[in-house]
Amino acid sequence: MKNLEKYIDHTLLKPGAGIADIEKLCSEAKEHGFYAVCVNSRFVPVAKKALEGSDVKISSVVGFPLGAMSTEAKVFETVYSCENGAEEIDMVMEYGLLKEGHKQAVFDDIKAVCDAAAEHGAIVKVILETGALSDGEIVDACKLSEEAGAAFVKTSTGFGEGGATVHAVELMRESVSRNVRVKASGGIRDRETALAMIKAGADRIGASAGIEICKVPEGEEAEDVSSVLTPKNILVLNGSPKMSGNTAALVDAFCRGAQEAGHTVHVFNVANLSVHPCTDCRYCFDHAGECAIHDDMQRIMPHLYSDDVIVFATPVYFYGFSAQIKTVLDRMICMQTAKMTVKGSVLLSPYGDTDKTVPKPMIDMYKAFTGYVGWKNLGIITADGCMDPGDIKDHKALEQAEALGRNL
Repeated sequence: MKNLEKYIDHTLLKPGAGIADIEKLCSEAKEHGFYAVCVNSRFVPVAKKALEGSDVKISSVVGFPLGAMSTEAKVFETVYSCENGAEEIDMVMEYGLLKEGHKQAVFDDIKAVCDAAAEHGAIVKVILETGALSDGEIVDACKLSEEAGAAFVKTSTGFGEGGATVHAVELMRESVSRNVRVKASGGIRDRETALAMIKAGADRIGASAGIEICKVPEGEEAEDVSSVLTPKNILVLNGSPKMSGNTAALVDAFCRGAQEAGHTVHVFNVANLSVHPCTDCRYCFDHAGECAIHDDMQRIMPHLYSDDVIVFATPVYFYGFSAQIKTVLDRMICMQTAKMTVKGSVLLSPYGDTDKTVPKPMIDMYKAFTGYVGWKNLGIITADGCMDPGDIKDHKALEQAEALGRNL
C-alpha cells in the first residue's frame, strides 16, 4: 500500500526560483519521502546532486508552460534533461493545435518527445491544460498521448486556464487504458483535495504544497487514507507468442482481479516487442545502468523504477521460460536494484503435460532469480494439461489467478 507521500511530485517551477530554492525542495522531498521532485530543466543537474543517494526521482518539465515551441526544441530539452539525471519528463502538449483540429501534428510532437525520453529509459507525462479544453478535446488528447507512447496524462501546468478538477481526472482515467496513468496538478493545496483527486483516478499529485497535503489532521489516523489510495502498480510480462493462448487467459484472469481491487496494471506482450539478447558488453556497468542496446527494452525498464510488483507469465518451454521472457531477464542485468520500486513478483505458467513436476526447473530458476534481485515471491500459479489454445477453459488456475490479483 502506498502512503500519500508516494503520490507527491514535490514541485517548484516559479520563474524566480534559484539554486538554493531547488536544494531546499530536494531536502524536503528526502525528508518527507516524496516520490519525485519536479523542476525546470535548468535545475535538473542541481537536483541530481542534491538527491544523490536517495530514492527520490527527478522530473523535468519540457516546453513549459506554453507548449508552443518547436518539436525540435522540446526534444533537445528532453535529451538535456535525461542526460543530466531526469527520469521523468512532464511535457506540455501544444493544445492550440489540438483545438484547431491538427491531431497529427499534436501526435507527432508528443511521440518525438516520448521516443527521445525512451532512448534514455525515461517516461513522459503529457500536460493537457484541461482548463482550456472541452471534454471531447480532453478525450482526444488522452488517446493521442497513449498512442504516442506516453506513460501519463496530466491535467495542468498551474500557469494556464484553471487547474486540476475531479471531473477532468475522472474523464482522463476513463479515456486511457490501464497502461497509462493520470497525474493531477494545478491548484492542489490541501489533503482533502489531493485525496479527492486520487479517488477520482489520479496516480500522482503534482503540488508545491506537498508538505501541507501530507499532514494528518488532528484526531485522524494516517491509515484512514488507505481507503482511497490505489494499492499497487503492477508490471505484467506475457512471454507467450500466442496472443490468445492459455497464458493470455491466465494473464486476463489475474488482471481482472487486480483491477477490481483497484490495482493499476501495465501489460506488455513481449513477443510483440523487439528485445535483443544481452551481449555482455558491460556498458551498463560504467553508465549508471544505461543499456547500449536501444530497443523496446527501454519501454519495460522504467516500470522497474515506478511499479510495485512484476508478473512473469510464460508457458513452459523445455522445462524453462519461453525465449521471450528469458531474453528480457537477461537484459535486466543492467538493473540498479537499489533504486527499484518493484519489491514483489508473481509467476503464472500453463504447460501441456499432466506431470506436475514438469514446471519445477522453471520455478527453481524463477526463485533463484527473484531471490538474487531481492523480490518477494507473492505467488506461483501453474496450469497443467494446457497444450492447445482453449485448454485452460474451466481450469481452476484461472480462478486462482483472479483471486491472486484481487488479494495481492
